Amino acid sequence: MVKSVLRYLLSLFYGVFLMMILLIWNMQTTKAGWHFPITPYAVWVFLSWLLCYPWLRGKLGYLFIKNDKRRKLTSTGITSYPWQYSVGSTRSIGEIFSLVYVFCEHLLISCLLILFGPLVMGILLLMTLFKKRRS
Repeated sequence: MVKSVLRYLLSLFYGVFLMMILLIWNMQTTKAGWHFPITPYAVWVFLSWLLCYPWLRGKLGYLFIKNDKRRKLTSTGITSYPWQYSVGSTRSIGEIFSLVYVFCEHLLISCLLILFGPLVMGILLLMTLFKKRRS
């Protein structure tokens, strides 16, 4: 029970940065300072992040696993572009660029899960229901 609560809180923490990015452009400046209007979009993002994102991150965890074995060319860990041999000059990237790429990839996946979380969750639950009915 404690592990599941900690996992839930950790997943919420991962989504805080992205949720703030999604909601920051909604802020407005007034005479009193910054104002954050409560719109249907803000409610959707907040509830999706609070209720759906941790469950979806656990359920679709394979989307967040770095698996670049398909692109490894050497045993030294240098990753190469898939289109490397289609151009005259070759290019390769090391682990530093790979970390940036993985971060951006996970940020995009998290953004999509927060924006479309309730829809994805509903589809997954319907698929589970249909599988159980067929069995």
